[in-house]
Amino acid sequence: MKKILFIQTAFLGDAILSVPIVDSLRNKYKKDAHIVVLTTPQNKEVFTLNLSIDEIILYDKHGLENDLFSMIRKIKLLKNFNFDIVVTNHPSARTALMSYFSGAKLRIAPSSVSLKYLYTNTINIENYPHQIDKNLALLKLLGFEEKELVRKINLFFSKEDEKLINGVLEAFSVNDNDKKIIVINPLSAWYTKRWPKEYFKELAIMLEQNGYLVLLIGTQKDINVGEYIKSNKKNIVNLMGKTNLKELFAVISKSNLLISNDSAPVHIASAYNIPTIEIYGPTLPEFGFYPLSEKNAIFEIKDLKCRPCGSHGGNSCKKSHFECMMRITPQEVFKTAIEFL
Repeated sequence: MKKILFIQTAFLGDAILSVPIVDSLRNKYKKDAHIVVLTTPQNKEVFTLNLSIDEIILYDKHGLENDLFSMIRKIKLLKNFNFDIVVTNHPSARTALMSYFSGAKLRIAPSSVSLKYLYTNTINIENYPHQIDKNLALLKLLGFEEKELVRKINLFFSKEDEKLINGVLEAFSVNDNDKKIIVINPLSAWYTKRWPKEYFKELAIMLEQNGYLVLLIGTQKDINVGEYIKSNKKNIVNLMGKTNLKELFAVISKSNLLISNDSAPVHIASAYNIPTIEIYGPTLPEFGFYPLSEKNAIFEIKDLKCRPCGSHGGNSCKKSHFECMMRITPQEVFKTAIEFL
């Protein structure tokens, strides 16, 4: 039996788009593999309930384990598994060191990673269109055929995780035959990837006035943004800080439309084929993180020479005009939303 370690300790969106790797590993090796995922506590729920995974190891690298001694302890733990194969799509030097010292004889990563020489096999993935395609290209180094690759994003939640959204739908008398639910994600880890909250407020009010139930998603620290957008409107519900990750999966899965910045909820919507409108500012769809839902629309200002201004965006506009977001109007997004609904 092969012992395989997959390492992904980056952002939530990166973890979600990595699920096809572990599903593909299981699809090829069936019961002839023990598959372990090393991830962060923040991303744990992306991988739980997935039958492709035998074991999850948590690495709190941004918290209690953010020091050299903790990394050494984690490496010792990994060595005890006697892994045959390590696969990672995470480019950090820390991941390269953990992969190398795990003792696995076969260590696979993209050719663009830090400390590339610590891996036994690397591949250039830059020419593949979507991040999922880039991720799955790694498995070609293990001899995978196209038919063995699982491109779908499989995210799981339980009946218990559905209770929150079911309660909201019941409170607003929304039934399965007449759903009018729009989920809005006005947030991103990077400030310049956020469409102005004033625009989201105007859009949400227009949608609410047209009879739609609008659900705002986000974290506890941004709850004030949600209250600003809500504007005391009855049919705009601020769920920021009220959902865990599994409950968020359930919320998005039951919606008719997601409107979002370039952020992780887009990939959650792709998992459930929910129609998606994605708003791009400093980043580009060509980076490979565009929606995969059958019905989707992308808003971006293509004639700006300053785009892209970084791989992730930043905390302020380097040109001080923020035109990449300011020139996308609530009215045009609203028009597309109505067409989708």
